[in-house]
Amino acid sequence: MAKTSILIATVRHFYNTTTLHGFKYLSSKFFSDRVGWLLCCCASTCCAGVLCAVLWERFTEVPALITLRDMLAEPEILRLSNIAFCPTAGNIAHLFQQNLITDDEIRVRLSAVLNLVLRRKPLTESQVEVLERALSINNLTLTAALFKLTPPCCSLLRACRWLTMTLPCGDIFHMELTQWGLCCVMRPNQIDLSSIMTPRFSTSRRLQVGMQFSNDTDLYGCEFFTKYPGEEWVEPMVLTPGSNYFASLTSKSMVDSNVEKLVNDKCVYRERYTKSNCMIKCIEKLCTCSDPMQANDDNSTTNLPACSIRRLNCLRSYKYDNLTCNCLPSCRKVSTILSLESSSLNAFEYTYDNFYDGLNASLAIILNLQIKINESKKFIVHPTETWITLLSSLGGVFNMFLGVGLFSALEILFLIFVKLPVALRRSTELTPQKPHSHIPKI
Repeated sequence: MAKTSILIATVRHFYNTTTLHGFKYLSSKFFSDRVGWLLCCCASTCCAGVLCAVLWERFTEVPALITLRDMLAEPEILRLSNIAFCPTAGNIAHLFQQNLITDDEIRVRLSAVLNLVLRRKPLTESQVEVLERALSINNLTLTAALFKLTPPCCSLLRACRWLTMTLPCGDIFHMELTQWGLCCVMRPNQIDLSSIMTPRFSTSRRLQVGMQFSNDTDLYGCEFFTKYPGEEWVEPMVLTPGSNYFASLTSKSMVDSNVEKLVNDKCVYRERYTKSNCMIKCIEKLCTCSDPMQANDDNSTTNLPACSIRRLNCLRSYKYDNLTCNCLPSCRKVSTILSLESSSLNAFEYTYDNFYDGLNASLAIILNLQIKINESKKFIVHPTETWITLLSSLGGVFNMFLGVGLFSALEILFLIFVKLPVALRRSTELTPQKPHSHIPKI
């Protein structure tokens, strides 16, 4: 009982001396004062709790201010998309038929099978057997056959003009494996000629390419796509022979400027990260093999073996929505708008430009691509709620409804960790010891 009375006296003394508003009335000798102030304190505490929950909900939603950056005035943030030209499935099948040892059945069905593989579609059992037999007869894997049979970029792309200079296509285009097969890829950000030959505040970049895959009239056209680092899945467009294309490319990017934010469960801020690549990596782990037709865009490493033709169906059959891969979107969202117009290519012989020398008007493809920097936009997201603003808002709520400030919190901590333990120890020291019974000796 002595311990309890000392602790109650210590708490009552705290009520009488604390700076917390209204709490000293809880030790009043009048019952009505204690009940009235207890109800007021409970109501204030409930209001403070509701407002704190609202503030936390707003903080986790990360409200932000979006600003538009001038890409021409800040050339260090200027990034151009990668440009790729890929042989179509018909071209690849023709190369397989002409250069691989095959029988009549394989030769007839190979084009349709390769078209499904390059389009990332699942194969039937008979189609798997056709492609496996074609590759096993020649002792090749699918990627090895593509690298062996696809001609170099300098043979596929006959004429190239970047900015104002005509260049060998092999100097600016390099053969790379992409999700659409083996393609000739140009990375404008890695070409030094752009900074030398173009004014700093130029509003556009121009690329002109003349393509002619062969003099064989049975061959098809090519596929063309552009992709920014960090851009999500893109679909290639088919360019047909005998056409002159005029393309205009603009981009829009949304970048989160706060890298070190502590509440970040809505997106991933990592260079070249995309949600689609994350999903593909997750499916590869589930299928225990890696996709041989997938480019390593995010520079990540994998120890999984390459999938065989039969195991590719595992990768192609999974439905992304049914997976629990926990793949968040990227904090850097990039999207492009490509407008494309075409006309018939029928006036080669009347031009004085040597760019068209050696091209056949009925088999060639001319692409004139203009990258419009002045119409591209980059938005920077600046979060308006930080830990500092959250703490200041919570401090205002507690001070308004409870009268709790920094020193009040120190008083409560001092009561719990200092005063009460000291009072408890003193009560133990003051507790009288029970006398020992003395039994006299007889």
